[in-house]
Amino acid sequence: MRKLLLAGLLTACGASSAQTPEPSAPEPAPEREEAKPVASAAEKTGSTEAPPELPGAPPATDVGWDFHAWAYAREIKVELVSDGCEAAKLGDKPDETVWCAHHAESKEGAVLYTRALYAARNKKLVKLVELPVAAGVVDNPEAPKDERDRQVIRVELVPSEAKKLEARVASGFDCDKALKDNDENRASAKDLTRALDERIRKVCATRGEWLWNAGTLRRGARGK
Repeated sequence: MRKLLLAGLLTACGASSAQTPEPSAPEPAPEREEAKPVASAAEKTGSTEAPPELPGAPPATDVGWDFHAWAYAREIKVELVSDGCEAAKLGDKPDETVWCAHHAESKEGAVLYTRALYAARNKKLVKLVELPVAAGVVDNPEAPKDERDRQVIRVELVPSEAKKLEARVASGFDCDKALKDNDENRASAKDLTRALDERIRKVCATRGEWLWNAGTLRRGARGK
């Protein structure tokens, strides 16, 4: 009897032990998503802001210098008709000045070439002085020539320092010879002879020393 009772107790304990559920493992915590840095506007476009187009900006005559970038950096809106511009490096603020080339044709067929000195002031492009630097005739469609071959006189503007430059006759040209040849070669075209003679004299009057004075370039000693 005792053996049966003991066996029954053991059986009951075993059943109770088997029915007790084991504690369940804790559910894994959801993975935390790392915050991603917000891309800047420049990173989204893949490039930094570019200067806006300046439809009126003249071409650069110096391939190592960009008029577009120069004007944009100074917040200058430019509408300028020109044959090309380049850094001048003149005056109290050399980086604020530029040379721009121009030309004008007369109805008689004479051409005057000039170089104008501009300065960036108060977000504006201000013309300081314009110097005649060459004279010639318009292109003949039947016998086209290079621009320089059509010039009868030319002077070069040679800076010696930031506040001084010299205008001197270019090699191969001569003022007296240019006037004499014009009278002889164009005697039959009096209107052209007169118009070209006037422009030759303007170019030759540019010769000499030019000095930076009172915020602009002014005549110094005259050349011969």
